[in-house]
Amino acid sequence: MIGDIELDNFPSQDTLMLRGSVNLNFNVSLPGRTIYSVELLLGKNSLGVTSSATGGRLLQTSEYADGYYTLQLNVLGNSGTGSLADKSGVEGVQVYRTWVVYIDNTPPKPVTLTSVKAEGGSLKLEWKKYRGTGFQKYEIHRIYPGLVYGILTATITDPNQTTWFDEDYLGEQISYRVVTRVNGYYYDLASNSIPYFYPKPHVLGSTISPEKELTITFSSTPFTTNFGSYELTLNSNRVITLTNPKDTVVTIPANIFGEELHATLATYSRSYPSPGSRSVRDFAILEGIGAPWGPQDVDRLFGKTTSGKLYFADRGYIKVVDAATRHVLQERNVMYDQIGSEKQDVISQDGKILYSIINYAIHRLDPLTLQTLATYELNDLLPYEFYHFSMLDGVSNTNRLILRARSADYYEDTKDYAYVIDMDQKKVITAVEADLHYSYSMISPDGRTINASDQVYVEQSNGSWKQLSLTKQEANSLKFHTVSPLFYTTKGSTISFYSTTDGTLQSTFQTERELYPIDTDPVTGHLYGSSYNQLFIYNSSTGQLVNKLDIADGTLVFLYNNTLYSGNRYLKL
Repeated sequence: MIGDIELDNFPSQDTLMLRGSVNLNFNVSLPGRTIYSVELLLGKNSLGVTSSATGGRLLQTSEYADGYYTLQLNVLGNSGTGSLADKSGVEGVQVYRTWVVYIDNTPPKPVTLTSVKAEGGSLKLEWKKYRGTGFQKYEIHRIYPGLVYGILTATITDPNQTTWFDEDYLGEQISYRVVTRVNGYYYDLASNSIPYFYPKPHVLGSTISPEKELTITFSSTPFTTNFGSYELTLNSNRVITLTNPKDTVVTIPANIFGEELHATLATYSRSYPSPGSRSVRDFAILEGIGAPWGPQDVDRLFGKTTSGKLYFADRGYIKVVDAATRHVLQERNVMYDQIGSEKQDVISQDGKILYSIINYAIHRLDPLTLQTLATYELNDLLPYEFYHFSMLDGVSNTNRLILRARSADYYEDTKDYAYVIDMDQKKVITAVEADLHYSYSMISPDGRTINASDQVYVEQSNGSWKQLSLTKQEANSLKFHTVSPLFYTTKGSTISFYSTTDGTLQSTFQTERELYPIDTDPVTGHLYGSSYNQLFIYNSSTGQLVNKLDIADGTLVFLYNNTLYSGNRYLKL
């Protein structure tokens, strides 16, 4: 072998399909010889001569008619014999290589997508075969609603394959397009687009039987070959998985309570969760368990009394609701009077003492008729002149009112205080620093313990108040028991009960999870709280779990006389 001749951009190819502007780069090797000339010929037309062993020529195929040509690379060098003729350049050697070239300047045409149809439990695409030259591959593109460009889903390198099954399709609106890739052509040869729609599996409805069983039905998918599983999720925490495409009825205990039941139905393809696999989802809001009532805003409830009455401050009205019948017994419109303060209404745990701020004054109201029984100015109750701006935080069964207020002589170092006032004597019992804007205060039903600014104080026999050694976290979580003379704190899943008489620890128990918020039923004394869309109810005396049920996401609830209430539904447990 005398030498080696290659086209760098077409190595090891004998037949070239060329279109457009093509660079023909050559590399010639004649070991031991001097190269006189290198010439590239297309047919009988010279593309140029050079004496360099490497180089290139630009071929504009548009200058030639479509068809077959011979491309030849001729190399002329010395003979290498060492003779006088060789040295003088008279004697030489010629080496060449040829290629078959097919020039095709006719723009290639995209294929035609002929059909998209359900077949054999899957979705079948069919298109006409590409008839041009230079075929590289077919690309299948899915196009979702709202998208201009499709998503590459599959690649097919066999030009004779003209069918493809979308083994991930399970339903919903979609379109398809076949893009053909051709050598030397750098634009998308995109076929026509064909849309397809079949309803994705979706929740049809739900019923609750007298036996408190919840039955949810949903539609099925006919794409059984593609099907992997259904996954029904209720309120983000209960998941039911079904692997039979015809299994579209779920029956479970009806213990999900709330204003509404959030259901998510996900249908997964057989290939899930491999990369590129698909799923479709349907969202539904179903009626939860329980009977309708009210409705009343749960976050506006300011009193659950042992007298059988519930008290709401609801959009400018004070409302008295009978807990047994759930009827509004009385209401008073104070919309234009309750201004200048944030927290205006408090009632004692026994339901006998009700105070409200109306027209900048403290009114004692009849708990049943809501009529004003007495009126108090802050000046009548507190030792100095105060702004009208104040907050009522609580009142005990012993008629001790706790409120926060600020001195009228306000300077930067002026402090806000929580005042405990004996309303029978119109006398301040104690005062504790408590910021008016960013703090809170509360008083126990027996009036012996207060909590202000994360500090807890218990009244002593001599009338002084002793601060208890509780952490800020414990004080922040403190609530007063609505039945027993106790207060309780939470730390993680530990509930600790203390006496409101002397502040001593009485008992502790562990809850299944950390609960928030925690409160007690004023009739049964049961303690309850929520965690991850579940409500837990405990016997506060023994720590025994009494009940556990799911609640709808974001639903506020309260418990009264073993009846659970949300904003518009109630459920007797």
